Amino acid sequence: MTEQAVHELWHEAHRFPVGPARFAAYDAALRHADAAGMRREAFTWRLSAMNEFHHHGDPARLFLAFSHCLQAWDTDPEATGRHDDRSLLWNFKWVVWSLPQFPEIPLDRTRAVLDDMEARYLRGGHSLHAVYQHRWLVAHHTGDPAADHWYDKLLTAPRDGLSDCAACVPSGQVRHLVSHGRDEEAIELGRPFSRGGCTEQPHWMLSELLLPYLRTGRHADAVDAHRFGYPRMRANRHHLDNIAAHLRFCGLSGNEARGLELIERHRGWLDAPSSPYTAMEFAAAAGQVLRRLAEAGHGDLPVAAVPGGPAASTVAQVGADVTALAREIAARFDARNGNTHVSSRVEGHLAAEPLTERLSMSVAVRSRERMTSAVGSLMDVVSEADARGDADTAATALLEAAHEQRRAERAHDALDSAEEALGRLSRAGRHDDVLRCRLLLWELYRDAHRWPEALEAVDAVLAAPALPADAPSRITLLLAAAKGDPDRDRAATRVTAAADEFESAGDPGAGFDALLVLHRLVDEAAVERARKLAASAPGDDDWRPRRARLALADARRLHLAGSYADAAMQAHDGTRLVSDGGPLHQRLARVEALALLRAGRAETAEPLARAAFEQDEQWETALLYAAVLHALGRDYTDLADDWPVDEDDFDELEGEILWR
Repeated sequence: MTEQAVHELWHEAHRFPVGPARFAAYDAALRHADAAGMRREAFTWRLSAMNEFHHHGDPARLFLAFSHCLQAWDTDPEATGRHDDRSLLWNFKWVVWSLPQFPEIPLDRTRAVLDDMEARYLRGGHSLHAVYQHRWLVAHHTGDPAADHWYDKLLTAPRDGLSDCAACVPSGQVRHLVSHGRDEEAIELGRPFSRGGCTEQPHWMLSELLLPYLRTGRHADAVDAHRFGYPRMRANRHHLDNIAAHLRFCGLSGNEARGLELIERHRGWLDAPSSPYTAMEFAAAAGQVLRRLAEAGHGDLPVAAVPGGPAASTVAQVGADVTALAREIAARFDARNGNTHVSSRVEGHLAAEPLTERLSMSVAVRSRERMTSAVGSLMDVVSEADARGDADTAATALLEAAHEQRRAERAHDALDSAEEALGRLSRAGRHDDVLRCRLLLWELYRDAHRWPEALEAVDAVLAAPALPADAPSRITLLLAAAKGDPDRDRAATRVTAAADEFESAGDPGAGFDALLVLHRLVDEAAVERARKLAASAPGDDDWRPRRARLALADARRLHLAGSYADAAMQAHDGTRLVSDGGPLHQRLARVEALALLRAGRAETAEPLARAAFEQDEQWETALLYAAVLHALGRDYTDLADDWPVDEDDFDELEGEILWR
């Protein structure tokens, strides 16, 4: 492949949602980059991808990318940049965090990586704070008595720019203190960080605080930590060990039924866990919950099948399976570690008994500090209905409370109430209210940018034979879901379904608009269908901008296929349809300039790029104009006063930046 084609392949990968599909696309782009001798690109792309590999549960790819980058850093200075060393040193931490979680990786290898990390930190003049933290982590994981020594070193070392964030370091400290039974100290240290932080927080800290809250009788705090923390991680298998802590909390607080919900939701992850360690943690927690259910006479209770995963089974059978899995993985860790630390801890989890009588997880019994009078009154209705066994009234009142909380701009509280209401309404068989609740959850998840859960909720609504009278139309829901769906094929299916609805209603113009509502789709079937609609439509003012948007979609498709001259021609035809200088005209002109630049016609592109820059002087247009000037061998540094552009920035032109 040409270098240009490889660049496009890399940027095309970002059109997939983060996860297996995108990672497979990364693999293909990196193989071609290696084959084409694109050493700099292969290095920087792997370096940037490591963040996603780590935070989305693919440590095997993390190890491979890190190994490539470390070797390039040591042997190929032309492939690396002067600012890359900090990123590489930072990624050492993710690698060391993951290595002990694989019992097949000898401890000597992990310690060798730690030694290398320490040597590089010292050479760079950095604090050893992060090194000591990760030496503690490895020792704590393996049951090495040296954990206390490294913990003390961590406390006295100065923080610097390579230290974990101000909430993540205390999360590890809380884990250490809890393992020594120092619950009060753990709570005092961790509580200030239980409402915010970074990509890992506050859900990691809340997971660590569940056990000390329970053991010290702070039951309301424990329930709040579960209700606030678990939803923020339940869609990411990277957090399976923290999800295990929430499952363990269910078993220790007498909430086995809630625990069964978590098991049904996540047991499919055991087929492809982020690591054996996370699988073991979840399996041990699940084993305890299922044992308790079986001992209470519910061994024959069904456990739902997982789509594309484990088949339906029973509490007793799944309990036996996960218990065996937890013990088998623990034995592998013991063999690697040379002690019984891990298996002893797993056996303790499996045999654990509740620490208290059943704690109510209903939002109706939570503190009233955040409740308006309307919400408080509805929660009183829920509590009173629960007391007399009136499940219908309690469920519907809780749904209305969720709506009130949203109106009061208490989105987190509304989510808590709506999620609980959904379960209650489902059990009560109130199907119309279930749909209303799912619509509310769709809006709440969407507003919180929790798209996997939002799409799950809206799909369940769209699958219903009929929508509630006060619901948005199917077309509105389909298009809104398409805009937020990171999976382009699925989004295209939604857009096509919306177009079908419009055409069935006799509105081909709106159907056309639906087909092109996401110009990023470049879906061949959708574009072809839009082309046929445009060909049969009148030539009036309503259809002129529609045909221009079709030209933009065609230009994008041709550009991605490497047909730059044809892409420029399509974009030029579009500008003639909308010559008013408005936003659509500007976008088409930018695309035409970019396609001309890629076709080797920088001189023709120059007036278009210059006009675009003079018109709005935004980063995108400055970048395009600078790239054109660079191709012409002309100075572009005069743009640097407001828009500093480096030659490395020109890679951005291959992404989404000019198609917005």
